[in-house]
Order: sequence, then C-alpha cells, then structure tokens
Amino acid sequence: MRVLKNEEIQSMITAFGVGFGSEVDVSKRRYGKVVIMTDADVDGSHIRTLLLTFFYRQMRELVKGGFVYAAQPPLYRVRRKNNKDGKARYVMTDEAMKKELLRAGVQNARFDAHDGRVIEGAEMEALSDLLSRIEDSIQALERRGFGFRALAQRQDPTSAALPMYHVTWRKVENWFFKRTELDAYLATVQQETGLSVDELTATSISKSLDLNERFDENADTGAKLRVVELYEIRTLNNLLAELRERFMFEIDSLYKIERTGEEGSRYSLLRGDSEIGVEDLRSLLTTIREAGEKGWQITRFKGLGEMDPEELRETTLDPVNRTLVQITMEDAEAADELFRVLMGEQVEPRREFIEKFALDAKLDV
Repeated sequence: MRVLKNEEIQSMITAFGVGFGSEVDVSKRRYGKVVIMTDADVDGSHIRTLLLTFFYRQMRELVKGGFVYAAQPPLYRVRRKNNKDGKARYVMTDEAMKKELLRAGVQNARFDAHDGRVIEGAEMEALSDLLSRIEDSIQALERRGFGFRALAQRQDPTSAALPMYHVTWRKVENWFFKRTELDAYLATVQQETGLSVDELTATSISKSLDLNERFDENADTGAKLRVVELYEIRTLNNLLAELRERFMFEIDSLYKIERTGEEGSRYSLLRGDSEIGVEDLRSLLTTIREAGEKGWQITRFKGLGEMDPEELRETTLDPVNRTLVQITMEDAEAADELFRVLMGEQVEPRREFIEKFALDAKLDV
C-alpha cells in the first residue's frame, strides 16, 4: 500500500509499537491511549475521518480493544470584555454557542407583542427555546430549497398543518398533506402513462417512498416524476401548534408582513431602558443572541494553532479538563465507509451521496 510508504504514517506505526495489518499485537503497545487530536472545524473532521479509516483497516485490534480516542478541542473562547483577570471559558460547538447566547440574551428581557401582552421570565425563556427549535426545522427546509414563506401560504386553513409531500410531474408542482393523498395521485399518474413509479422517477430524496435512486444525466427531467417527503414538516407542524396554542402566535408571525398605515415596529424586545424593534419572530432570535453577545469577547478558533500553549494545555491536554471520546468499532467502520464512498474508485456511490446530502452540508468558510 502506498499509504504505508508515507513518512508520517511510518513514524506513527513505529511510535505505537503494535505493528500493522495482520501483524498487530496490542500487547506490545507503548501507550495506554492513542488520542486523535485535530482542529474543531470541518477540515479537522476530515483529517479525523482519514485517521480512523487507517486505524480500522490497519490496526483494527487497537480500536476493538478500546485504546483509540478522539480529543474534542473547543470551537470558541468566551471572555468578558474589560475583565482584568482575563479569565476565559470555552464552548465546544456552534450549537452550544447559540444556546449560550440565547440563554444570556433572555436574562432580564421582555417581549412586547403589541397586543397588550408582555412576555417575560420563564415564559420568555420557553418562547425563545421554542423559536430556536422552529428555526432549526425551517433552516433544514430552506437548505433543501423550500422557502418558508411560500410553504406558509400552503397551510391548511382548517388543521393549520403544512403539506408534507412535494411532487413535480411534467413541470407542474403538487402538494399533499397525507400519504393517502400522495398514493392516490401516483396511482393516477401510473394509470395515465402505463409506467411504474420507478420508471417515472428520475431521482428521489426520500428513501421511505422506495423510489428509484439512480440518476440519469441524459434524462428529460421535465417529463420525470420527482417526489420529495419533507420529513421536517412533521416536527414543524407540532412546534407551530405549540406556538399557536401556548403563545397565541400564528404562522405569519414568523415572517415579515406588509403593515400599511401602521407606524413603529411590529414587536419589541425590551431590556432595561432599551427597546429594540422586531418585525417577526425569526428575527427575534437573532436580536436576542446579539443582545446576549454584548459584554463578551467571542473568539472562534479555526485550528489548534490559533491557541497559545496555555490554552491548548488547559482545554485539550490537561486530563482534568479535556474531553476525550472513546472510538468504537462502529465509529471506525462508519468512517471507513464514508472514506470508501467519497474517495473510492466507484463514481456512482459518490454522486448519490452528494445528491442526497449536498443541501445539508455546513461549509466552514
């Protein structure tokens, strides 16, 4: 194998002392733990995947014995501005940072709905948490190319539910709320054409519909059937129901609307003596987080090299403070499979993977 000729790989094999391939003997290992420590960003996760693939293929017994770990360095450093002692704390992920800012932003904050209600205290915290979960579902839909405002216009006037299935046939869009409605429509299309759903479908995002996932580059996609199950809608419908029943906000509160003849902001966030105008509940989240960020100096690490030696020791090397995750065979096997799909010689699995997950990718730029 060419990889075994790599100087760094050879040094690593020598340092571990267990050999490689069929000659691995974990009893000869020189260390109790083998720790993979890469940057906390996307590039670091790629390198970690490559290393896990190597361990899985060439030092499987090391993984099986529980001797391989992954260190989790922080992604953010948070420090109070004008703090004389300069003491910092660290946050591991983007999601955790958002929660921290949201938690700080709602402290002593009140929300004026401009309908006679002022939401504060525990209810303010509950509203912020609910809006955060709603935002996660909306962003997942938007990454897949479905704008929330356009979806909101398709809300069922009786049940207040959003449609779960999107079908494109001969360049005409159709929306369905229930699987039975979808099945009835597909049956009609099959009867008209004399073809099966598999034959009519160019590609399918939803595995649960058991449609053909092959992709024909030369296909006339306008004449093909495309069925997408918006699985995020199930969660979103439940969250919207809670927003409506508990806080009395309808779906249009989540986006800007025309307010002809009305002056001032639609809503207001109150903090102390300050009042911040807000036009919709989605932007309320951003406003709260921005308020929570005031007074803090937040640094996002792009890599371990951006930390000074003391920070690296405190967050990632010190056994008292560091976070280590033990790698299991399932972890290594998943990394190996991902490597095989994305770096292997077979083009088709890689294309299918990209088609399926491209809209879920998080770019670290």
